[in-house]
Amino acid sequence: MRGIRKRAFGLAALGIVAVGGAAVDGVAWGQELLPDFDRAALACDAIDAGDAGLACDAMGTTDGAYDGAYDGDHGASGGGGWLSQDKMLGDWLGLRGKLAEHGITYDIYATQFYQGMAAGGRENGWPYGGKFDTLVNLDGEKFGLQRGFFVNMHVESRLGKSINEIDGALLPSNIAMQFPEGDENITAITGLKFTQALSPNFAVFAGKINTLDEYALRYAGGPGLGGFMNSSLVFNPILARTVPYGAAGVGFAVLSDLEPVFAFSVLDPQERAADGLNDLYQRGTVLLADVILRPEFGGRRGIYNFGGSYSNADYTSIDPSLWLNLPPGPIMAPTEVGSWCLYSNIYQALFTSSRDASKSWGLFGQYGISDGNPNPIDFTASIGVGGASLVSGRENDRFGAGFFYVGLSNNFKQLMSVTPYDQDDEYGFETFYNYALTPWARLTGDVQFVDPSTRQYGSSIIPGLRLQAIF
Repeated sequence: MRGIRKRAFGLAALGIVAVGGAAVDGVAWGQELLPDFDRAALACDAIDAGDAGLACDAMGTTDGAYDGAYDGDHGASGGGGWLSQDKMLGDWLGLRGKLAEHGITYDIYATQFYQGMAAGGRENGWPYGGKFDTLVNLDGEKFGLQRGFFVNMHVESRLGKSINEIDGALLPSNIAMQFPEGDENITAITGLKFTQALSPNFAVFAGKINTLDEYALRYAGGPGLGGFMNSSLVFNPILARTVPYGAAGVGFAVLSDLEPVFAFSVLDPQERAADGLNDLYQRGTVLLADVILRPEFGGRRGIYNFGGSYSNADYTSIDPSLWLNLPPGPIMAPTEVGSWCLYSNIYQALFTSSRDASKSWGLFGQYGISDGNPNPIDFTASIGVGGASLVSGRENDRFGAGFFYVGLSNNFKQLMSVTPYDQDDEYGFETFYNYALTPWARLTGDVQFVDPSTRQYGSSIIPGLRLQAIF
């Protein structure tokens, strides 16, 4: 009977969205308005493709992914030759421009990682690996379909090894290399969204949603690919229990001035990053609500995002999550029905360039609380500073420094106390500098200091390099 009630709940929630207009939503990747954090507004794209920037969308409630161009340059080729064009291969002998005329745009990001354990962790080593992220967008009107209709796809390929296999941390030190699967060479479609704008103030969407692409606070270049690498500074881990990385879902966004102010999503709790869309909502339903405020103080824009999730699925505190590297737990743990969390994600610019409003830096923070059971994370808190470089003449560079603290629940600690992997809270610090070699190539130096949640592992020092090229 419980399973029947859950499926009925999911279908009823889908019905609520369908009443608003049975259609689907898509995503697009546009230019950034504030410096180096990037988010694309699904609703904005649904009306005027490419209108994006640092804003808050609620995990599958608005669209977005990576910044299709960097730091205000938005063409396939620049006027100063190969080293100054936005993409390594430029216009692909005219192909990019011809496809764009028919509503098809694309970006290919190739990112390599070389990180090591200078101290602590599970074992020493310097693993090397990489990612290919292909983003394809379809503008339905230009393609000859309905106006306001968009399709957006994210294809990920993961290759090689990563520091996540040896760092001993609960939250992966390299979030990008955790997906689509953390220890495999794999290619998967992790996002395939369909969007329909029904008016300038309302849009609906459905499909397979890459929830990290939808996250509120993101550096241009992609989550984990252009800014911080540690999961706790890229994503609010309080959502790790209820929100899958690759989630089947539907939802709607209410817009003001072509930007979402409220969004609501209905997600399937099953992780589908590398899987299809069979048996939808069989486990239950995840409801995700999000409020987005964009005040300006002295001409400096801020993003204040508040939301929460609730799932009626069955969980235990030791259930696997693609967001987490959970240590081996006890054979059995109590099953709980339902899980909830509340969160806030904030960015406030402190400085904006008088010459280029897209160049700024400021403070950010992520905070969250949960039920503590079945969510293994009781609360999260992070704070930092980042944005466009402070170095004169290097305005296209980016920097960041942040501290995070992940408080584990007493229930999870007690469950793990009978195993060799006794748990405590996890915290750490990360700083990076992203150097623009060209508009299409960036080299990042990064160092992390992490005290893992597993007590038997010592405090870690993790230096690393990241090289990204855009084709």
